Amino acid sequence: MNVVPSIVRLSRRFKKALLVCSETCEEVENCLTGAGYVVTKANDGNRAVDRIRRETFDTAVLVSTGNEMDLAETVFNLSDIRNSLEIVIVTDCVDASRDVVGEIVTTVPNTIALNLHGLEVRLKRSRTQVQRKHEG
Repeated sequence: MNVVPSIVRLSRRFKKALLVCSETCEEVENCLTGAGYVVTKANDGNRAVDRIRRETFDTAVLVSTGNEMDLAETVFNLSDIRNSLEIVIVTDCVDASRDVVGEIVTTVPNTIALNLHGLEVRLKRSRTQVQRKHEG
């Protein structure tokens, strides 16, 4: 019995998220897993770039990127490697339009900034749409 096709089919049912967080970020991880994502964690920007080179992800969620690579550099590198990747920057600031995060979001395609509540709402909406698609 060959289980490889079964594993391939199973992996396509779940979306994959790369969670970049140098600190503990259980709330964000719980949001992602609750929305049906398989989460892979990277402790800093360098590890995130290495993972993106080796694996395919549907989204990258950035909470903190560590000391070696700042947020902007991490986002630009991830986008350069895989320009179709959705990048979500989780920020405490509700209005990020006037800071570095706002500049990144306006410059890098497929990049958005959300606070934790905004992420929860987006994931819930996305999951509801997928459920409706499978029901209909």
